[in-house]
Amino acid sequence: MNGQTVKELQFLLTQQELTSKERVEILYTLSRELTYVDTIKSLEYAEEALQLSTELKDENGIAYSYRILSSIYAINDNYFMSMEYIHKALDIFEKRSDLEGMANCYISMGHIYRSLNNRRQEINYHKKSFDIFNDLDITERIGVTAHNLGESYYNNKEFIKAENLTRYAININDSILNLPVLSSCYKVMGLIKQKENQVDSAKYYFKSVLNISEELGKNSQKVATVEAMMQLATMAKTEGDLNLQFNYLEKTEAFCSKFNLDQSLLRVYRDLQTFYLDQNNPEKVKYYFGANNELAGSIQTIQLEDRNRLTESMTSIHRLNTVTEALEKENAAQASTILYRNISLIIIALFLVALFFVLRKLKHINKELLFQNDTIQKQKEELQELNATKNKFFSIVAHDLRSPLASLKSFSTVLVDYIDLLSKDEIFHMGKQLNDSVDNTLKMADNLIVRAKCQMNVIEDLRELISVKQIVEEVTRIFEGIAANKDVVLQTSIMGNPEFMGDKNQIEFVVRNLVNNAIKFTPKNGIVNISVTRTSRDIKIQVSDTGIGMSPNLENSYFRFKNQKEAMVRKVKREVDLV
Repeated sequence: MNGQTVKELQFLLTQQELTSKERVEILYTLSRELTYVDTIKSLEYAEEALQLSTELKDENGIAYSYRILSSIYAINDNYFMSMEYIHKALDIFEKRSDLEGMANCYISMGHIYRSLNNRRQEINYHKKSFDIFNDLDITERIGVTAHNLGESYYNNKEFIKAENLTRYAININDSILNLPVLSSCYKVMGLIKQKENQVDSAKYYFKSVLNISEELGKNSQKVATVEAMMQLATMAKTEGDLNLQFNYLEKTEAFCSKFNLDQSLLRVYRDLQTFYLDQNNPEKVKYYFGANNELAGSIQTIQLEDRNRLTESMTSIHRLNTVTEALEKENAAQASTILYRNISLIIIALFLVALFFVLRKLKHINKELLFQNDTIQKQKEELQELNATKNKFFSIVAHDLRSPLASLKSFSTVLVDYIDLLSKDEIFHMGKQLNDSVDNTLKMADNLIVRAKCQMNVIEDLRELISVKQIVEEVTRIFEGIAANKDVVLQTSIMGNPEFMGDKNQIEFVVRNLVNNAIKFTPKNGIVNISVTRTSRDIKIQVSDTGIGMSPNLENSYFRFKNQKEAMVRKVKREVDLV
């Protein structure tokens, strides 16, 4: 809105379709534009902007309203209130981390310290604003702040720095056609050249100010225009060109009257009094003396009215400040509530996430425990079965080894007790029988060991070419003595010499076990027959006896298998069917 005139802004303010925020922006823009023209009107706009911003809880509008109020109080020499409002604005911008707003406040603070002739702070704050806008890369504001800092260096008599910055500001403002600021830059450059006694350069820059002022008309930079005309009048006096001096003074008087620049007009009246004194024109001197006194009185009256109005406005502004402070506390409370709520939500979310992972972990652990329990139960059942197998094995060992060991005992007893009565052939014959009995006992022990391995599922497969006839003959030699002692006939029937690939130890174990059981459970004068037959598909070894056999329940119990390998051996043992 910087390019719009006061009248255009005032017209926009009457439009019904304006949003509240747009209205606030127009109000504080109008107040800023009228700050050096109509202080009271500027104050009214600033108060309205502050009130509406407060109602809207628009912190940005509140801050800018405070900044304008600061400028208004500074113009009326109330620097205490001016500083209070600019710091209120700065606090809001700092809280919002609004660098642009902060830099604008620094501009105002630089101007306040300029009015107080505090050059160190003037330069400090104008440099801060210049640095921030450079970082933000806002060309228009860089042009303004470079001009402000250049003028501050001029006020501090640091003319080299002043000239460098002012030239930089001229280049920027000329490139973006910011003519009001450009005219102020020309004014400062003219003052610098005047201090350096470069009269022609000074005249060039002052006349450039007047050219821009004429182009802009009522939108011109009034302070720069008045300063340029007054300096041109002074140089004309120095050069003895009284007509040109009077011409510039007359133009300055008309310009100040047109735009109500009363303070500048007082300065013109004093210069005109001096001019007419030099011309020895007492009537004109008296006229401008009276005009000066009248204007000074009017300015004093206006200043009193303005200050009275400013004082009255402080009450309403204080009330708005109270509301604003309450708003800030409310915002802080809301922010705190939101913060605590967000923290609570984060904690709850983290708790839920943790709970989810804990439950997931527990589920996994529970699954593992169930699996482990199943494993333990299976292991328990296997241990129980192995324990039962162990007991059964020891029972079988005790039973099956008793007879051959008893036979060995008998042979050894006869040899020990009757060795002196026995002939050499008898001893040799008994020794041979004892040797055969030991071999048979060892083979029976091997049989029991293989059976134990089978029960414990540690049996190994050793495949080789097996002669079935050889196996049957070896088993017959083992058990023929045992069968004879029980008066049981052990006979064989073998067709040819069939062979196949398999584990000899396992097959021999099965056959020995079957023959041993057959002899054991066959009564006196019974028959145990071992037959081997061969078909086109398989080789069958069959052990039959005339004993009592076994019940179906015992058979089902005996042939319940734990694993495939044992089942295979048991199947061969039960069916004696070798494929």
